[in-house]
Amino acid sequence: MTKKPAPYSLMTLPENDLRRIEVLALLADPKPMKALLSALRQEGVHVDSVDSLQAARSAFLNAGGHGYLIIGPDVPPGIAKKVAHSLAKIDPNLAMATFGPQLNGRSTLRTAKLAGFHPSSRAGQGALLRFLRSL
Repeated sequence: MTKKPAPYSLMTLPENDLRRIEVLALLADPKPMKALLSALRQEGVHVDSVDSLQAARSAFLNAGGHGYLIIGPDVPPGIAKKVAHSLAKIDPNLAMATFGPQLNGRSTLRTAKLAGFHPSSRAGQGALLRFLRSL
């Protein structure tokens, strides 16, 4: 009798290894993003969560940078734009994904507009994962 190979999630297959990724999540209310961020953490992705410009800058600098900024669906547009602009000054190549406010003037290759998806839905999680893998 042959033993079945262990099941793998799409994220942990070698060609999709996301364990070295560091994500900075900008949230207003953590509830809408809870399932998504938990899924990322389970896969070994390092996630820092912040709720303000000051906290975002501090976490970003203390970590030596992050590969991605993910903006939650209920983050006020003013805060989202200030954080995105401030972090882009530090790292112009920072990739960003937003489930909420639009980030105008950003490279379409390095920015995902996911406002049509709920972050805790399978479709929202899948859209974010495709974006993370594409970079």
